[in-house]
Amino acid sequence: MKGSIVDRLDKVLNKTIDNKKVFGSIVDIESTDGEFSWIKSAGNMNTDTQYAIASITKMYTTAVIIKLIEQGRLTLSHTMDKFFSKEYLAGLHIYKDKEYSSTITILQLLSHTTGLPDSTTEKNKNGKTYFDEVFEKDNELTFEKALQRTKTLRSHFINGTKGKAFYSDINFDLLGEIAKIITHKELKDIYNEFIIQPLELENTFLCETTSVFAPIYLNEKPLNRPLTVASAGASGGIISTAQDTMKFLKAFYTGKLFKETYFPILYQWNRIQWFPLEYGVGMMRCKMSRLMSPFFPAPEIIGHSGSTGTFAFYCPAKNLFITGTINQINKQPFPLIYLLLNCFD
Repeated sequence: MKGSIVDRLDKVLNKTIDNKKVFGSIVDIESTDGEFSWIKSAGNMNTDTQYAIASITKMYTTAVIIKLIEQGRLTLSHTMDKFFSKEYLAGLHIYKDKEYSSTITILQLLSHTTGLPDSTTEKNKNGKTYFDEVFEKDNELTFEKALQRTKTLRSHFINGTKGKAFYSDINFDLLGEIAKIITHKELKDIYNEFIIQPLELENTFLCETTSVFAPIYLNEKPLNRPLTVASAGASGGIISTAQDTMKFLKAFYTGKLFKETYFPILYQWNRIQWFPLEYGVGMMRCKMSRLMSPFFPAPEIIGHSGSTGTFAFYCPAKNLFITGTINQINKQPFPLIYLLLNCFD
């Protein structure tokens, strides 16, 4: 039985490489009990290739924040004015001429319910997004620059409005700064202490401007963007492998990083701007009905994807974890994820 599954998995992954958008891919799939394990690469990537995991980093940041809460150094209800002066925050969140910046909570940052705009994907006064600029050349966006850029954009709703969420990198950039303020440590040292060292992730690190990792593809063009990835920080700056990401993902969902009593807090889903994705606390969910899905059956998956074609999800219905990348900005990984999961039917 396992052999037939492996054959199907191999076939699906190999077909992914079209040399038009997908030139390399890595996938790691493991069962919750560890009895099934399959890792495979195709195209120009190897199973141990280090790649930018992009927004999967947000789950690492979430684990850090929840651990700080567990240690009694932070609460979900703490507001921004506990960490930053009102002068510093002024103009960050203005909605219908009223300022809300200081009232944003830790929970709202974790769940993208702040209403803050996204400085990376929304157009500035010149009609360009940060991603547009990055496609042209490697471009650093420091936290201070991202904060100022956010202040030039319009907020989407009052923070904490019931049922409202808008995915924005600045939410997790702010969480990273808060973690640094609380611990009096740099972000890379925080990840090392809370996650990388305890889990013995030998191929995982926070990107720096001199870091080397697999080029990211935009259609047929490979992009080397160390400045861009290094400046992503707490919202998207980690470099890792599929195996290390698997170790992290399983630890996240099995109580090895923080107590399982915090899990109910994570599952508070709201729609974000990319249908059918929803966001909880530090993680996303893809759940499609039979009528919606071209990949039926399309079971619920929870975890995170990244803008570079990365993915790290848990599928409760199949008791499977899946991590990896298609290493392409201009293509979603969800079709591959579901085709692979459906090999287990």
